[in-house]
Amino acid sequence: MDDVAKLDLNLLQVFDALMQDGNLTRAGFRLGLSQPAMSHALGRLRKIAGDALFVRVPTGMEPTGHALRIAPAVREGLRLLHSAVQGDALFDPATCERTFNILMSDIGELVYLPRLVTRLTAIAPGVNVRVLQLAREAYAEAFFTGEADLAVGFLPGLKGGFYQQRLFSDSYVCLVRTDHPRIRRRLSLEQFVAESHVLIEPGGSTYRSASHQTSTTTLIERYLAERHLSRRVALRVPHFMVVPNIVQSTDLIATVPGYVIKHTPPRPELKTVQLPFTVPRFEVKQYWHQRNQDDVANRWLREVVAGLFTQQ
Repeated sequence: MDDVAKLDLNLLQVFDALMQDGNLTRAGFRLGLSQPAMSHALGRLRKIAGDALFVRVPTGMEPTGHALRIAPAVREGLRLLHSAVQGDALFDPATCERTFNILMSDIGELVYLPRLVTRLTAIAPGVNVRVLQLAREAYAEAFFTGEADLAVGFLPGLKGGFYQQRLFSDSYVCLVRTDHPRIRRRLSLEQFVAESHVLIEPGGSTYRSASHQTSTTTLIERYLAERHLSRRVALRVPHFMVVPNIVQSTDLIATVPGYVIKHTPPRPELKTVQLPFTVPRFEVKQYWHQRNQDDVANRWLREVVAGLFTQQ
């Protein structure tokens, strides 16, 4: 940019937001600016730079070659300024009053949330948590718009532009009622195929077949499809919470993540049995967008989550 004296921090933030989002509306939402204000700022940037910087394409705004060349320096400059003004030494969890928006499924609410809230209450009593439940396909957009700060779960769809940290690996068990008329201590492959099943199908998802892997459900479904194993799915529900009661009162069986059963109170009316085939494993991770990588509060929250749930 030729006339540096005319630059201000707000213009640099607008440039950086447009580089990351590629969309005026989304970038403005994150910065708290209206679309007219964003357009005005972009006009000022173009005049100072002597370059269009961003051109309209069907999917949004695409950076020019000049914008791509200066983007790393702008990003690093903002990062250094942010670190200088809001460095680690100034962040105190005990006095923080921030609300963190965390994406997780109802299984996450059941297994992770109680331990997380207990820990936060002890070390950061002013911190608030807002749990978001969205279709897996909407997770990336929630990060792009700034609605989400963190996500926890098995989320293979979050790739480009995201950081991730492994917490633990998990697998599946079969949940049945204790006095099931046909299933005793073991479950044969013939029984698994012959029995009727309840399937957890995440709400709002575009789940149609095992080919679209977005959750633990689609992972196990694809695994079965690849081995030509089919069974009757008599009931599909959007949440795990109702599954134990359904299994307890019917002959339906459910294939569920083992971590859930291990970390929920035992129910004498239910039992778990091993699946009659080599069970696939998956990794539960925490995910965050690249824009949150250097945010000290977000980093602190990630450290809390990792300290609670990381397993070797």
